[in-house]
Amino acid sequence: MIYLPGEHRSSRNVHSKSRGACRPSVVIHDREVMCESGEERDTALIIASDPDVIDLREQPPAVTWLDAEGTPRRHTFDFLATLRCGKKIAIAVKPMAVVKRTRFRETLRLIARQVPKSFADGVKLVTDENLPLDEVHNAVLRKHMLRTSNPEHDALVKNLLTEQGRASIAQIVETSGLEGQAFQAIIRLVASGIIRVVDNARVSYDALIELAAASRTNEEVA
Repeated sequence: MIYLPGEHRSSRNVHSKSRGACRPSVVIHDREVMCESGEERDTALIIASDPDVIDLREQPPAVTWLDAEGTPRRHTFDFLATLRCGKKIAIAVKPMAVVKRTRFRETLRLIARQVPKSFADGVKLVTDENLPLDEVHNAVLRKHMLRTSNPEHDALVKNLLTEQGRASIAQIVETSGLEGQAFQAIIRLVASGIIRVVDNARVSYDALIELAAASRTNEEVA
């Protein structure tokens, strides 16, 4: 069976016709998310790979704010993320060069003070400096592996890591005897927050992993 993703929820036309620009999109939470740049796509992948994020909407309805002179303005955030706890975070994505040239950080602070609680509980700025290649790489892996499922393999990998405390991905893969399927299980557990990659390193067979603090605490209680 082939399941098509749900339609985007952008409040405006992101993919307008253009000869000189390519507008990427990515499937997040079984729904197409439209992006205006590669930075937005990478941001969406990283945010959506956070297990605490349960919904991500691109280009939500614009908010009205007053500038320093009291003139009404409208601003459309790039994303609106809903967390598992119910809070919502409005996210602006800008290249750092643009942020510095336009003093956008000061503008965003002013907007943040006027964003109604009914729209968002907080505001966050993401620049290209917040999008290291290793983190983007890890986010893509987590996204793809969450589309797979094998509870038995996940349980075996978790038990092995419980016994060893901290080990490289290569060690767990070799000990498990599952080869590439063990690697998939490890990424699934990382994506679900059960395992963490030490020092947020790039996920590779050399990377060190261990059970996340919450998982260790739960096992100690049990």
